[in-house]
Amino acid sequence: MSTYLIGDVHGCYDELKSILAQVQFDSEEDTLWLTGDLVARGPDSLEVLRLVRSLGDCVRLVLGNHDLHLLMVFSASAVII
Repeated sequence: MSTYLIGDVHGCYDELKSILAQVQFDSEEDTLWLTGDLVARGPDSLEVLRLVRSLGDCVRLVLGNHDLHLLMVFSASAVII
């Protein structure tokens, strides 16, 4: 059982997958802390979010300024009925 910390992914899905493969990350045994800025800059922000969601309860997440900006833009565009 290991704990890994990764920060500033910035939408770099392939690189995140590569890092997790290198450490043989096991979502059943290990814990993954993602320390902000999952989205922005890189080419695959949506794929990063999908991967993080698929990992389930083993992920602990601290939102970064880019993540908060995405949430702000999304909430501002949401229509309240």
